[in-house]
Amino acid sequence: MKRKRLEVPALFRSGNLMVTKDGRGQAFYRVPQVNYEFLSSSEKRGLRDHLANFLNEFPHTLTWWQVPVPHSPLDVLEEGRPQVPADRIKAWEENIRSTAEAIREMVPYRHPLYLAIDLEPVTGNLGEEIARNVYEIIRDPMALIDDIIGGEPYRLPWSEWKRFEQAEEEIFQRLRQEFHAGIERCSESEVLWLIERCGCRGTNPPYQEEPMELVVQDGHIYTSRADLERGLHDVVLDFGKQLGMVKWTKEFPDGQKSGWFSHLTLSWLPWGLRFPGGAEIFQQVRELDFPVELMVRTVPIPHEQALSQLQNVFQYITGQIQHVKESTREGDSDSEDLTDFERDLERKDTNQELRQKVKEEQIPLFRAQMIFTVWGDTPKMVRERRRKLIQAMKEIDLRLEVPIVKQKTLYCYTLPGSTEIDSFYFVRPTAEFIASFMPIGCSEVGDPSGTFVGITVPSGSRHGERAVGCSPAYLDESRARNQLSLTSSMLIMGTLGRGKSMLANWLIYNRLMRGVRQFVFEPKDEKWAWAFELPELRPLMNLVSLSTSVRDKGKLDPLLALGKDPRLREDVNERQYVADFALTLLLYLAGEPDTSLAGQAIGYAVDETLKSDDHPTMMRVIHYLEAFLRGEVRFPINREAARSEVDRVASFLKRQATRTKAQLLFGSGEEDPVDLSSPLTIVQMQELQFPDPSRPDYRQNMAVFTCIADLGRRFVNRPGSAKSVTFEEGHKLRDEKVGQMTYRELIRTCRSKDADVVMIVHNTRDLRIDPSAKLREGEDGGEEIRSNMGNRCIFRVSDESEAASACEILGIEPTERNLSEIMNLDAGEWIMRDVEQRVAKVKFDLRRVNPRLFRAFDTRPEAVAERERKYGHLRNLPLEEAYRLLDEETKGAAG
Repeated sequence: MKRKRLEVPALFRSGNLMVTKDGRGQAFYRVPQVNYEFLSSSEKRGLRDHLANFLNEFPHTLTWWQVPVPHSPLDVLEEGRPQVPADRIKAWEENIRSTAEAIREMVPYRHPLYLAIDLEPVTGNLGEEIARNVYEIIRDPMALIDDIIGGEPYRLPWSEWKRFEQAEEEIFQRLRQEFHAGIERCSESEVLWLIERCGCRGTNPPYQEEPMELVVQDGHIYTSRADLERGLHDVVLDFGKQLGMVKWTKEFPDGQKSGWFSHLTLSWLPWGLRFPGGAEIFQQVRELDFPVELMVRTVPIPHEQALSQLQNVFQYITGQIQHVKESTREGDSDSEDLTDFERDLERKDTNQELRQKVKEEQIPLFRAQMIFTVWGDTPKMVRERRRKLIQAMKEIDLRLEVPIVKQKTLYCYTLPGSTEIDSFYFVRPTAEFIASFMPIGCSEVGDPSGTFVGITVPSGSRHGERAVGCSPAYLDESRARNQLSLTSSMLIMGTLGRGKSMLANWLIYNRLMRGVRQFVFEPKDEKWAWAFELPELRPLMNLVSLSTSVRDKGKLDPLLALGKDPRLREDVNERQYVADFALTLLLYLAGEPDTSLAGQAIGYAVDETLKSDDHPTMMRVIHYLEAFLRGEVRFPINREAARSEVDRVASFLKRQATRTKAQLLFGSGEEDPVDLSSPLTIVQMQELQFPDPSRPDYRQNMAVFTCIADLGRRFVNRPGSAKSVTFEEGHKLRDEKVGQMTYRELIRTCRSKDADVVMIVHNTRDLRIDPSAKLREGEDGGEEIRSNMGNRCIFRVSDESEAASACEILGIEPTERNLSEIMNLDAGEWIMRDVEQRVAKVKFDLRRVNPRLFRAFDTRPEAVAERERKYGHLRNLPLEEAYRLLDEETKGAAG
């Protein structure tokens, strides 16, 4: 039985820098990955070419590690804790615990990308190097002799270490300038973690924060073997218990654990891979339903040496071809020989093309090594995963094998600090070929933390949401505003029954828990039972149920709030806006132009109301119109000439104010305006209708809708913390100028006040604020709204034309694949474009994330019927009375 304690190739380690026992350096970096989903073919090629150009110009050995790391979503969700008000901590904690458990099941692994770069210490010119060596001999001749004969293995001249540090600094700056500006150095604890996990693959050892202790003495740095091998001294490997497999046993704080892992290597690389869509090996392994670690090491071969090696291969292939020809003449060949003959002819042609490319473009080739690693709790699990991996790679023309007796060798090659490539396990591709593996591609969208909104589903994955490469998607509205200077508003679009409201309700709840004040216009009357089903919302929620009842008279009067709120009354801009809005609304209801005598009289009556009344209302405007007719007030128009028109309009408005649903807009001064001070204000419509031009009450409904939109504007203008407005069916406002004006002002106010607006629409036509506007070539009329929407979520749409428009909203090409993807989304799935214009398919299952909230937000017919049965008798009662009655019923049932 071959059992072995692990040793690391490192001599010293500090920060992201390691010096190995063979006198080389290696520096470690975290590489930001780029969203690769839904990029066009040209964009994917551009990304590949950028990486290939970097590889061609960067003369260092590189090692790429894609490491599946067990995901800890609770740590991410906990980042929102400082934003949570004290009165919501308990509900917030219960929600994130449930959410974290679901995320851990759906996304067991993350796949960070690490890059290790081999480096040599910076050297001076010949004279400087001679002087340095002479100095070292004179300063400490015995130390130099000791270094040469290996007497003290854990010692390094301080000057040597400083030159490695200088080399690393130069490498780091070059990486940021030529490769990716967001690349970061690994911390020392990350480097130690990368080493430690190699001996216990399948587990996630905790980070060891203590840095390596380096002692500087007499011009040398020293360290201890125990410190150097930290993380590996308590691991034992067994390379002989199962052929082609390694068993590990390790001590953890909670006891001893063990497992199995196996390395696989690339035994044959085709001369060409389909790109895009076939060569992206890093993405392919993430689309499996089990974790796979992938390491790719590349060593550049200078083009002169590359030409020589290609020539040797060419001569070998030519010899093989000649051998088959002679065998054919002698009658000794079989069908297999002929197949090999055809392959050799193809390889010969490809070799010639490659030699020509290397010669003309003066580019290097690379010695490349690819090692795949799978693991499991049992040998049977490891064998099954190896079989699936080999089959998956075979489908993209990659041939993998399991080196039965080379597992120890391959293990050593995967240790950070290893710089050797075994001659039996490497291939010679170009930089373009290596770049086609796309190590920097990913499917992530959203923010690093915030509200969890679902998991990304890799496009084309046979395993869908079960693929280990799924990533959690989070939304943090504050990051867009405060860090990126972008709008965090959101567009949610799609046909009925696809999950738009479920997503919107989830966002409302989570943002509320994090202290974001919410105004929600709910025209479908679906949120009336929230306070009964979710008791934590009772002290936070003001439910405004609008109906044609007399009790709701004047609630939407735009002038009423000026008399009740001194802050608004003293705001000159607000007073002017409200005056203009009230005038526009009255002119619209009366069907009068502002140039007619009656229209002018309405304007003067509004001015008189604001000037003379401490508590202005829309009813007072009618009062001043009547007073004008009686001669009690004067307007700068001819009363006798205007009498007939003004009398007609005043009488009409008075009837509207007392006998129709427009009474919501006409207060007497005794009413209270809608209270917008609660953390959550929901305005819903009970007996009111959507504006329908075919109905006689169209103008009344449109006026009511417009005033509700203005409530949202007033809410955003209030002082206080972060705010969000959720507006559904807002496109109903676009058919009239008064609605368009209010809609634009709501969006403008949200943008200027850094408030989020969530627009929920059914199709792209709903995005046009003014349907009658003349469009320029290439415009669809939705640009005004789209330009204010940082996050865009497109659910399933009904036809190909809508899908093409959805592609434009998402900023992706309307290819056949993309159109099909959008038109065939399941319920709870959408294509998301985030504030950084990354696009991916997202799936959200609230039933799995938080069953209690799912039941409260469920609007399916059976759920609505059950809700009505349990709480229907409470819906028309004042909230405090309804709460009291519900508490009594709950106590009675418990007793």
